[in-house]
Amino acid sequence: MNKTIKKYVPGIVFVLAISIASMFLNDLLKVYINLEALTIAIIIGIVYNNTVGTQKVFNEGVKFSLKKLLKVGIVLLGFKLNINSLLQLGPKILIMVMIYVPVALILSMMLGKVLKVNKKLSALIGVGSCICGASAVVAMAPCIGADDDDSVISVSIVSFLGAIGVLIYSGVAASHMDLSPVQYGAWSGLSLHGVAHALAAAFAGGNEAGEIGTIVKMTRVLMLVPVSIVLSLIFNNGNTSSKKTKFPMYVLYFILAGVINSLGIIPTGITNILTNGSSIFILMAMTAMGLSVNLKSILNKGVKALITGTILFIILSTGSLLVIMNIL
Repeated sequence: MNKTIKKYVPGIVFVLAISIASMFLNDLLKVYINLEALTIAIIIGIVYNNTVGTQKVFNEGVKFSLKKLLKVGIVLLGFKLNINSLLQLGPKILIMVMIYVPVALILSMMLGKVLKVNKKLSALIGVGSCICGASAVVAMAPCIGADDDDSVISVSIVSFLGAIGVLIYSGVAASHMDLSPVQYGAWSGLSLHGVAHALAAAFAGGNEAGEIGTIVKMTRVLMLVPVSIVLSLIFNNGNTSSKKTKFPMYVLYFILAGVINSLGIIPTGITNILTNGSSIFILMAMTAMGLSVNLKSILNKGVKALITGTILFIILSTGSLLVIMNIL
């Protein structure tokens, strides 16, 4: 076996094992509480990593599951897409996202100033909160010249708050609060940190909510490129020659898959296989995300930053919910 592939195998098998276990647990617990396999997988991952500790031999496979399998899962999820829903919601979603992203960023910078968190760390927490979680932080850090410590703290905080958000939102979905699937899906897609978080919470509200949440979240991911240009200008005194983020191509493939599915040219049997594959890959990515949350590093290095991120999340979550309930 190729050495490169070999280093991923233990971690991928470990992630898959936890994913399968979470599916079984979900079936057992369904009678008492409907947590969803995604939520159970995140909880198992966080508990394991912060008690036993994820062994080094699993690290590469866990990273691969979180970064690569998530993207493959999202692209395949496009074959579930209902383009009609997108066309009906399109303008409203676009306007919401275009207002939400700059408001969240400005708010993060202001909170950081009040709590005396350094500017770059505040910006990274804002970016992670309003675009696409840890991956936005990693993409944006070189653009603004942030140091490694700022990146690690931001990634930890955003991953932790997103995981907690999934648990809270899944609770809301299970409580049958007076939210339509469209409203709940849009709320999850608009206000949760990473792609994995938004999808986990949105699908806890059913398939329609999951599809809407995915569309809203992908619209947010597209903001990564313009935001990186603006922040590069701000932090590099107008010099745009610094590193730029790449266009997230998987979003384009996701839309393409949705268009192909809407044309009805793929047999239902094949579509089912593709969407089932999507569910498994996304579940594995959730497990990997849980296994990547390090509570110690958050508490040791960034208590003020954690407070900033928490206050920001509370304001954005409640504010966006109120807006969505009134306009969707």
